[in-house]
Amino acid sequence: MSYAEKRRHPRLSVFSAAMIVVEDDGFLSEVQDLSQGGARVAMPRNWHAPGGTECKLFLIFDQETVIGLRVRVVRVGKEDLGLEFMQGQEARVAQLLYESRFQDQE
Repeated sequence: MSYAEKRRHPRLSVFSAAMIVVEDDGFLSEVQDLSQGGARVAMPRNWHAPGGTECKLFLIFDQETVIGLRVRVVRVGKEDLGLEFMQGQEARVAQLLYESRFQDQE
């Protein structure tokens, strides 16, 4: 079984600006894909937090649509990070997936 087949949630390829906040530090990045369970983002410059770190992810679709979610770093790759959405935010995740459907239509 391939890695993609083991995923719990299908991935949606998107492009959005993002900011990851770890304690008092902010890191600019770009979202590469989303699912109901998490997001893959490009590796931010000067990233130093290890896997397991809990932080806040802000997805910036435009000036009026910024969605923040609590996440946990589950994978630190060479060029990207795997972030898992924390439990208890299902309505926010649904809003995020809804908004991401319209980003290319503007």
